[in-house]
Amino acid sequence: MAGLFVTTIGGPAMSAALLEFTSHINGKNAKVQVFPDRLEWTKAGLSGGKMLAGAMTMGLSMLATGISNKDTEMIPVRAITSVTSKKGMANTTVSVITAGNTIDFKIGHGEADRLKSTLLQLMAA
Repeated sequence: MAGLFVTTIGGPAMSAALLEFTSHINGKNAKVQVFPDRLEWTKAGLSGGKMLAGAMTMGLSMLATGISNKDTEMIPVRAITSVTSKKGMANTTVSVITAGNTIDFKIGHGEADRLKSTLLQLMAA
């Protein structure tokens, strides 16, 4: 697997993403990345607490902190027990199943095929 690892100066080796795409997860858009050892996604949203603080401080706190709130989640590949897909009219739902949870990624048909095959290959390795 040449080219999968990037070495940083003065730091540990970090793996490069094998796949990167945008998905719809639990009603929000998310940036999804598949690495050789994990599946990560970041969802951006608005923080209600920051909106309230901004209203109370007439916008000064929003200037300092911004109003977006990013949530990052990760599943190690070794924790994935199964990967299924179901085609719809516009998108395919790829379900990544672990012992304690199932995450549904709604993505285009071509990306769904690549995601499923990549995850199955990583699980078999």
